[in-house]
Amino acid sequence: MKKALISECMLGVSCRYDGKSKPLDKDILEKLNKKYILIPFCPEAYSLPTPRPAARFIGDKLIDINGVEKTSAFLKGAKKALEICQKENIKIFIGKEKSPSCGIKQTSAYINGCECKCNTYGLTSKILKENGIELLSEWELEEILN
Repeated sequence: MKKALISECMLGVSCRYDGKSKPLDKDILEKLNKKYILIPFCPEAYSLPTPRPAARFIGDKLIDINGVEKTSAFLKGAKKALEICQKENIKIFIGKEKSPSCGIKQTSAYINGCECKCNTYGLTSKILKENGIELLSEWELEEILN
């Protein structure tokens, strides 16, 4: 069975910026477990505390809501995700949408002073894709698994 790295918050772990989780639907999780060996990881919680101030892209930098740059901390988590994939021979990443780390189809950004959801990769997803890891959006799972 193939291994897949998965955003840990989608497995019910309270590691998101707000100290909460965003668990997947039970049926989808059951189907994922039949298809993959799921390896949970949260790149943000790896290098930042939980809870933590929300962060968004401003240009190519990750800035939290207090105006503190967090790019290096996000990069540290992204590099650890890549290291896990390489060490464990993981070729698939299942990411949490709208996350500045794990978003695959959308991530959060500030543009002209307004928060928006941009159609771009989060930092971890971008680095994994650049290194040959297949990205699966949580929004695609029901279609892929049926």
